[in-house]
Amino acid sequence: MRALVILALFCLAGCGTVQFKPTEYPLRAGLIASMPVKGQTDVSNIQSQTAPVIVSSYGGTSLSSNLHAITEVMVRQTREELTKAAQPEPGAPKTIELKVNSLVSNYKFFYYHSQLHFDAKLGNGTVVSMDVPHSSGVLAQDLNGCIAESVMKLLNDPRVRAYLAQ
Repeated sequence: MRALVILALFCLAGCGTVQFKPTEYPLRAGLIASMPVKGQTDVSNIQSQTAPVIVSSYGGTSLSSNLHAITEVMVRQTREELTKAAQPEPGAPKTIELKVNSLVSNYKFFYYHSQLHFDAKLGNGTVVSMDVPHSSGVLAQDLNGCIAESVMKLLNDPRVRAYLAQ
């Protein structure tokens, strides 16, 4: 009986939830085409949810983060990529309000596949909603790469580019 209890404790030792801190995953040069941007652009985080959410669960271990922190990484990377791609011109100030609604990675035979859903509210009232997939053999790269790919999709979207050029 005692051996069974010890075996159960060893099995449970690998279980649990681990904190995942999202970080910027760099995008290669040229993935976001240069664009005219009239006026200063303010990118902000409007996701207020800071409660833990599970972003991945596999093999008895879960990773948790929070949507505000994930959105904050997306905001920072959007600002940086916009600075790199922008061809600044004088004009009225612009705003982009970002809100990540979900980020989840699932294990699929030898690789991870993530999906990030976000809303971007442009200063002209347009709301751009996207579901962005990403895959990688490394879980942290899959999650952080999905955030980076979402930035790329956002800044290459014709609605966003037209708004920034107004």
